[in-house]
Amino acid sequence: MTVDTSTDRAGRAEPSRAAAGPSDGFLGKAAKFLTGTLLRTLAQGALFVLLAREMPIGEYGLFVGVTALIAVVSPFASAGVPSLIFQSHADAPADWARHLARGLVLTATFGVGASVLVTAAGTAVWAAQVDPVDVAALAVADLVAWRLIEAVAASVQARGKVFVASVIPAVLHVCRLAAVVVLAVMAPGSVTLHGWAVTSALLSAVICLLVLAYGLRGAGLPPATGAFGQVRAGLLFAVGLSAQTVYNDLDKVMLSRLGSPEGAAIYAAAYRVVDFAYTPARAMAAVAYPRFFEAGRDGPRAALRLTRRLLPRYLMFSVPASLLLVACSGLTPTVFGNGYAAATTALQGLAALLVLKAIHYLAADTLSGSRMQGRRTVCQIAIGVVNAGLNVWLIPAYGWQGAVASSLVCDALLGVLLWGCVVAAVRRDPSRREPTSTMERA
Repeated sequence: MTVDTSTDRAGRAEPSRAAAGPSDGFLGKAAKFLTGTLLRTLAQGALFVLLAREMPIGEYGLFVGVTALIAVVSPFASAGVPSLIFQSHADAPADWARHLARGLVLTATFGVGASVLVTAAGTAVWAAQVDPVDVAALAVADLVAWRLIEAVAASVQARGKVFVASVIPAVLHVCRLAAVVVLAVMAPGSVTLHGWAVTSALLSAVICLLVLAYGLRGAGLPPATGAFGQVRAGLLFAVGLSAQTVYNDLDKVMLSRLGSPEGAAIYAAAYRVVDFAYTPARAMAAVAYPRFFEAGRDGPRAALRLTRRLLPRYLMFSVPASLLLVACSGLTPTVFGNGYAAATTALQGLAALLVLKAIHYLAADTLSGSRMQGRRTVCQIAIGVVNAGLNVWLIPAYGWQGAVASSLVCDALLGVLLWGCVVAAVRRDPSRREPTSTMERA
């Protein structure tokens, strides 16, 4: 998370002493960010449950497959813009308006292209099972509107408005939840794949325009010159995020196609619970991520010092949370319905992901902050390929159980690869200097 800054002769951000004060420490900022993140996650979770209960399980399985396909392509829709904004702001905080304008241009351009790609791919994968109009509507909602909102939130966070940055993305999901409730109450039976796709697209467009108006307030008409000059750097972030999304969401796409829509729904329900449980760690990671770019200006050794301070805090949360999920897994059918009884076993297996993700996300952010995004991307691509191969082998034979096994193996292997890269980078780093940036102090 960035703080109040001054600028050195090179135009880089230097944190002020006030910003490093104990009253505005890492855990305090993480708590602020958690508020909005928790609101968003609760809204997403409630939306997930409502859609699962309102839609027939087979139709919902198709919906899960389509949204997972969108998630796989989603990082390309933003062209790595949030990370670009954080990195640019670390070097030149006074030019925030230009950073945001360039980010919005890249996001809109790549978002439209990604929507066209997803619509074509969805039509090819599901043929007559899903209307291409529904795929296009869901794609535009998440690949254009949502990604533009995400870019604004990154800019706001870079300027030090932690709480507001966490609430901005939550607004869209709260409004989506409200829309489903209205549909379910006012017009029972209208919560279908088609009805929700159209509603989501229209609602997302309206919220996006309001957020853009807020994000650009006080910026006038900032120039977006040089936007496409950042494509190469942005695509490194995007490819890494896409590979990460592949091993998180491709299994749902493949389950709906190689397995069954019912199996995809069961696996997605368990995965959603794990995703919700990871919310506090996600808030800490979101606050820490911009700091890695500050610390990483001094090399990987400096970024690793920040990682060492954060790792115990991540593990103090993730280990107990993982055990709690196993203990409470029997409540899954109560939440999602009797058709999701098998999700209890799936949740018990996936609970270990909380610990594995905490470990490999820290290593990944250490590499990104050290300007070694290429190494992170290579590791994530490799795991994406391994995940796809395992799914092709395991899903037809074992269904959702195969998807669970594939996820656990890939997340563990990713941690090994990323930490190996961090260790190798630190050993090659000749710097023995003390940290020059108080941003390393969590």
